[in-house]
Amino acid sequence: MRYQAALLSCCFLVSLLMNLVGQAEEPKPYAPQTGKHSLEFKGKGQVIIPKLRYDGSHPITLEAWAMPYEREEEVIRSSVVANLQLAGVGLHYSGGKWMAHFNEGRDSNYGYVSTVSNEDAVNNQPVHLAAVYDGGSFKLYVDGKQQDWVGQVTLTHVPSPFDFMVGADPNGKGKPHQFFVGAIDEVRISKVARYTDDFKPARRFQPDKETLVLYHFDEGVGDVAHDASGNHRDGKIKGAKWIKQIEKDEK
Repeated sequence: MRYQAALLSCCFLVSLLMNLVGQAEEPKPYAPQTGKHSLEFKGKGQVIIPKLRYDGSHPITLEAWAMPYEREEEVIRSSVVANLQLAGVGLHYSGGKWMAHFNEGRDSNYGYVSTVSNEDAVNNQPVHLAAVYDGGSFKLYVDGKQQDWVGQVTLTHVPSPFDFMVGADPNGKGKPHQFFVGAIDEVRISKVARYTDDFKPARRFQPDKETLVLYHFDEGVGDVAHDASGNHRDGKIKGAKWIKQIEKDEK
């Protein structure tokens, strides 16, 4: 009996120790930290913005904080936020420059009015980008500075039949392609020409009555980008990775 009691006591102690070890090794739930994350795109992945169409009847501003990585191959374009497909409007990287396109159906350049940055994009350095259509002209701002090349829009906008995407844009079947290589944070689309002169970019965007969609990319976990505009356009994340928030080197 003494042997059986000692054996049971020993088994109990072993079980208790195993439970304690299991509890110690169990990872704690991850708590997202507001404003501490960005999304990384490595030539694949996108965020699809649902329920948003642009018909050209009002001004529009596309803006984001983006940080390009060096890429092995050159591409026609690498989209930050766009719904381009021989139509639409977009903000992207191409040929080492930042560019923006607005389709008005002109005979040249596949119908696009284009703008381009004065200087080459700098790898591994976050930059604020804004493409602004004010009803007559199409401008590109880089870190709050208006770029020299201004496109004049004289015809009617050709709307895209596809959803806007972050980190890609749709092909002829609406599937994502022309993927961004780098990190993106703080995406906002507005139904107004938000910038008319040089400005100091806000590191964190705020919603207002002119905001169509706003992603802070604060979540840090999961596959949903929550829309902070109040318009319920939560984005579906696919193939992108959560990373620590990109920070601009002010030196």
